[in-house]
This record gives sequence, structure tokens and C-alpha cells, in this order.
Amino acid sequence: METQLQTTKENGLQATTPDQLLALAVDKNLDIEKLERLLAMKERWDKVQAEKAFTQALTNFQEECPDLRKSKEVYFETRTGATKYNYAPLGDIDRQIKPLLKKHGFSKTWKIEDKDGKIKVACIIKHVDGHSETTEMESDADTSGSKNPIQAKGSAVEYLKRYTLIGALGLTTADQDIDGRMPELDVDKLHKNYMELFEKICEKDPDFRSKGDPDNWNVERSAQIYVQAIGKARRILADLTRRS
Repeated sequence: METQLQTTKENGLQATTPDQLLALAVDKNLDIEKLERLLAMKERWDKVQAEKAFTQALTNFQEECPDLRKSKEVYFETRTGATKYNYAPLGDIDRQIKPLLKKHGFSKTWKIEDKDGKIKVACIIKHVDGHSETTEMESDADTSGSKNPIQAKGSAVEYLKRYTLIGALGLTTADQDIDGRMPELDVDKLHKNYMELFEKICEKDPDFRSKGDPDNWNVERSAQIYVQAIGKARRILADLTRRS
């Protein structure tokens, strides 16, 4: 049964939405089996509508969200010389996007796991209509800069929270990198995350299969490249869904 029809018919009843159809079915005292079929149809309908609402809201969010600025400078001495770079702290990113997230009905949260020496962070973006998307990344502790074990884990968590948030929302920075260096992210997991988006895009745009396939990239498949590709893929998917 098509869940996107303007008018739906079942058992001699007619309604414009699954909710109305279900109400009519209850009123007509249909048996349990038929009601269960209608409920299943309603669940599918609600899921599709929630995903569409999420994608449209994400498209609107991305159109309004400015490039993130790298506002903080880091400098420290190493055995081989000095390290210096600028980056956008998580707090600054949050301040820049918080009003737009609220405007378009989004909320964000993270789940953090520390297991077998690996730190995994999942960023969950939820929309008011019920659909959510999760972006996960994993790394070792960030031992750079003579950090103690607690600091090394905390630094990695902060990195991953930033990267997953940027990837989940398809955010961009005013300059190319998010910061001057990256933790040791799990490239295989990033690849899996990207390929899930890749297949969704190809369903809507078959031409993307060639140009978006990592085998055809003219760059080394590093963690940084995958982070950028995931963000770009989310923007492409949102745009395709909006136009469909």
C-alpha cells in the first residue's frame, strides 16, 4: 500500500491520511488483524514524513548557517620544533549554531564509550518530528603535548565531539581544516559512515555513484578527507531530498 497517496482506500473506507483512515476503521469496528495492518501503514507513513521533515529542516539550517570561524590559537613546543594552529572550539561552534538548531527544530546529544583503549563518540541529532541521525567516530587517546592519561582521554573526547557534530550537520569552516591536527580516527568506521550516505545519494542521483565512489577519489583516503566527505555528502543528500 502506498504511504504517500493523497487519498487512501481500505476496506471500503476513504481518508486523506493514515490517521483519518485509522479513526474511520475504529469507528467501523474492524477486526484486530485489519487494524494491525492499518497501524503498520500509519507507522510507515509517520516514519517517511518524519525523515522528510528532518531533511528539509537540515537543508534550511545549512542554508542559513555561516562558515565556522577558527577563533582559538594553540601553540606549544615539541622535540622537533614548535606546533601552532587555529581551531574552532566546541563551545564557539555551539554558540554559533545554537539559535539555528532551535529555529529549525533540532537538538543534539552525544554518547561516549571508553573501551579497550578506544574512545568512541556518537553525535545524535534529533528533530522535533521524531527522526534522528547518528554520526560515530572512534580514536585513541590524544597523547600529544605531554598530556597525562586523563587529559589525553578528555582531549580525544573533545576532538570527537567536534568532528561528529560537524559531520552530522554538514558544517563547514571558513578555512579548510577543523584544526591543525587530528586524532587517530578509525578510517574503516569513517568509510562505513560515508558509504551509508553514498548509497542513499545514489538512490536519488545514479550519476553520483561514479564521482562519489572513494575508489575514484584522487586523494589519499585519510581520516580528515572522510570527515570532510561525510559533511559534504550530508549537504548533497539534503539538497536532493528537498528537490525530490
